[in-house]
Amino acid sequence: MIRQLARNLTTFKDFVDYVIIELNFRRGNFESGTEVLKSHASMILIRVSSLETEILVKMIRPRQKISPIIGCRVQNSEKIWRIFTATEIFDFVNEIGDENPIHQLNPPIVPGFLILEKLCATFEANFIKIKFKNFITAGEPLTLNVVENKFELSSAGIKKISGEFS
Repeated sequence: MIRQLARNLTTFKDFVDYVIIELNFRRGNFESGTEVLKSHASMILIRVSSLETEILVKMIRPRQKISPIIGCRVQNSEKIWRIFTATEIFDFVNEIGDENPIHQLNPPIVPGFLILEKLCATFEANFIKIKFKNFITAGEPLTLNVVENKFELSSAGIKKISGEFS
């Protein structure tokens, strides 16, 4: 389900240099399709939907070249939720046809839709809103902190993603 929607998003080749800053996932009844809702020089909002799900994708064009941060460490008190591997990332982007070069870096940056896919499996929610604060790279140990219907993904005490679900 998430991978098909991600595949549909990759048809917009003009936005390869953009990065996702927010995803809003909803379950319900929708008309299938992909459309640009808003667009200007540095930001775009795209709706991608199937009959059962919809994702609103907010993307921006970064002002400078993106490079991964290497050397994150786990703090002793953290419980690891997940570590994305480079192979997992390469398999995902190849399957959906994502040609964004940030997913080919060493280490590669984890695609937002792959993170959403794993959060959907964790929460089994009808709605998930994700705000990307910092990039997550392959090999980074991630902790998931949940308080009521809000969550935060962090690595070595650095907030990477925040969001909510229902």
